[in-house]
Amino acid sequence: MARNRKQRRQQHGSAWHWKQTDSWYYTPPGTRKRVPLFDEDGERIRGKDNKEAAQLALARIKLSDELAPVSSPVSKEWTVAQVCEIYLADLTNTASPEWVTLCKSWLNDFCGYCGALAVSELKKKHLRTWLQRHKTWNNNTQRNVIACIKAAFNFCCKFDDLDENPVASYQKPAATARVTAFSPEEEEQIYAATNDAHALFLKCCILTGARPFSEMAIVTADHVVETPQGMFYLLKARTSDGRHGHKAAKKTGKDRRIMLCEEMETITRQQMLKAPKGSGIPLIRTKHGRQWKRCNGVQQFCEIKRKLELPDDRVTYTCRHTFAKRTLSGYYTGTPVNIEVLAGLMGNTPKVCWDHYAQWADDYNDPLWAALGKGKPKRAAG
Repeated sequence: MARNRKQRRQQHGSAWHWKQTDSWYYTPPGTRKRVPLFDEDGERIRGKDNKEAAQLALARIKLSDELAPVSSPVSKEWTVAQVCEIYLADLTNTASPEWVTLCKSWLNDFCGYCGALAVSELKKKHLRTWLQRHKTWNNNTQRNVIACIKAAFNFCCKFDDLDENPVASYQKPAATARVTAFSPEEEEQIYAATNDAHALFLKCCILTGARPFSEMAIVTADHVVETPQGMFYLLKARTSDGRHGHKAAKKTGKDRRIMLCEEMETITRQQMLKAPKGSGIPLIRTKHGRQWKRCNGVQQFCEIKRKLELPDDRVTYTCRHTFAKRTLSGYYTGTPVNIEVLAGLMGNTPKVCWDHYAQWADDYNDPLWAALGKGKPKRAAG
């Protein structure tokens, strides 16, 4: 094995392709530095099949340096736009399509503001000024945007030849917990104000606690698992094409099990008659028989919210919070559960559930009231 590895290894000073960035480099003899190769137009040479162009670029470098083996070319200075471009090229192959779409929107907007700046010229004040222009972004959105921009620079520092991240120390704002839930009355009003397909989608999200568009919308009959104890949806951490199978897969690396109550099992069996195993058709679909997407789902819910004059904090994702509140209070079974059980049902860590839903967990709040000599508070209906 060692002999074969030695035969495959390129000599220092030769052009070599790095799959991670899909770019060509060479390593000057006596050093361990990666030096990117550029074509005559100053663009990076990409693609594994462009070996001839890479060798030609390397020949030009050696000729200009009078064939000095240790010298290296002076590459052009990084710009903010180049950093974002390289990061997005990798992100497209590793992240979910929804997250890629959001990151493209944020980074394109950011590049429209300061993309032509050299990385050495970029300051934290540029990022702050750009964020201040988006007055509709709340703290949670700003946290995601800042994390995306930091990730772009960190990626080029780790996997390319960028020296440092100029915004590495930029502080993200504190997250604000979204702890709204539908009351039973609001739930019935919403079902009555929308079409049957949308009402079923929202109902399934409330009954399962599944993330609406990254989990519930993609479930097919192939995800259904039946056991003697009951039925559940199984979303693998990795799909057959190598992508992450659910939102938390990249972070946890674990499969997601969405446990189903009896009412949800009945709905699932009914839907499987129209979308059997092997068909690849989502179980819960739009009125046109298509997969629910964030764009049409959000648009349809906004129309309902305007029609019913619901509070601004009511969104499609509120279905998931409603499941959490009702499960903690024992709304369905009469038996409350604790944070650890809820975390297992929702595919979160106990810390995330504690940060968001602890105020609804009577098993933790009752001892606090008892310590003050007060009786057990009455449980809320919804």
